[in-house]
Amino acid sequence: MADSSLSGVGSGIDTSSLISGLVNADSGRLTALKNKQTSTNSAISTLSDISSSLGTLQSAVDALSTASGVGSFSGTSSSPSIAISTTGNAQPGAYSMKVTQLAKAQRTYSNTYASASTANGQSGTLSLQVGTGTATDINIAGTDTLDQIAAKINGAGARVSASVFYDGTDYRLQVRGLDTGKDNAITFTQSGLDLGLNVAANTVQKAQNSIVNIDGFDVQRSTNQVVGAIQGVTLALTATTTEPVDVTVAADSQGLATKIQSIVTAYNSVLSKINTAAGKGSTKAGNSELASDSTLRGITNRLSTALQTISGSGKYNTLGAVGLSLQRDGKLALDTTKLNAAVTADPSAVTALFAGTSTNGTTTTGVMGTLSKAIKAYNQTGTGLLTQHQTDMQNRVKTMTDSVNREQDRLDRYQALLQKQFSAMDTNVTSNNNDMSYLSKLYSSSSG
Repeated sequence: MADSSLSGVGSGIDTSSLISGLVNADSGRLTALKNKQTSTNSAISTLSDISSSLGTLQSAVDALSTASGVGSFSGTSSSPSIAISTTGNAQPGAYSMKVTQLAKAQRTYSNTYASASTANGQSGTLSLQVGTGTATDINIAGTDTLDQIAAKINGAGARVSASVFYDGTDYRLQVRGLDTGKDNAITFTQSGLDLGLNVAANTVQKAQNSIVNIDGFDVQRSTNQVVGAIQGVTLALTATTTEPVDVTVAADSQGLATKIQSIVTAYNSVLSKINTAAGKGSTKAGNSELASDSTLRGITNRLSTALQTISGSGKYNTLGAVGLSLQRDGKLALDTTKLNAAVTADPSAVTALFAGTSTNGTTTTGVMGTLSKAIKAYNQTGTGLLTQHQTDMQNRVKTMTDSVNREQDRLDRYQALLQKQFSAMDTNVTSNNNDMSYLSKLYSSSSG
């Protein structure tokens, strides 16, 4: 608020202090509005933080909402010639394997040339066909060098690559396939020229599939990544073998425990933030606007109820049965010993508990699906109850801002009025003082 200038020049009264005191005495409503506005903005920030934590929990829950996500398996191989990796839908098993052939891409050389940078002296069309695909025609001029022919092949768009090879005496054009597998063999057709690419002896490596014998059955693939032969398992072939390689797939409870622990951490973070914001027991709310907030309490109730859902049948149909349970303080805890025992005893039941089942067109929802739905009910963008709660508070802040501006405008007008009134008073006092001074001098002169 603006200060009055030259306060009390005529009267000697500190009118600035008087005006400031009167305005401050009338600014109680403005102060209350600003304090309310500050606490509401702080509450919005707190709700946003809780929403972010719910998003983290959502991601951890969704990671275990499918059978492949729940299934945790590890594979071992007795030889580096076969590397193994697994996904969630793998099943325990043991296999004996031999790699009899690796997948390769074709490599073919041209006839020899004395130079890579002089004209080849031949003109015509070189046609390249990869497998059963459409042939690619490349026009070769008599003035083209080996380097230029290689560049034309590389720029033609076919799944091949060309380069120039020098053995110390002669130069050759090398054309190699970019893809392994017998179906990616390259066929060369030369019209009007003869580079020697269609000579069988010039193909130093034929395109071929990989072959791995698994328990007596040959499995072929166009690459050295064997996918689909064993459910949920990828075999990476790196070398042929002469001795059998033992490959095993086993349940990995540690991998599942790591994912579950992510849920425990995220859930406890949400719970802690809600209790701090809304208060719990003798602990006061961190923000008066959120004290005993019904939306926040609704989140904790809904989530804890979802965690206690019964899914499936038999011994392992609750999270508590596999070691994931709510403690007295409301937080989650994981007993890895119970989890290991459950995974070892009945991995299918554990998968059904978390991810549900889908059999003969009938689908059941697992605990993670129920928990995910509960989170979305509050945290879904636009429709979630927590999201709407934030929006309501933001609208309240806008209303408060309007009220603050109106109140500030009223106080500014009040201050201006006081300044005008005190200024008029000061002028009158100055005038009266001047009159008194004149009369005093006049009477003093008359008396003399």
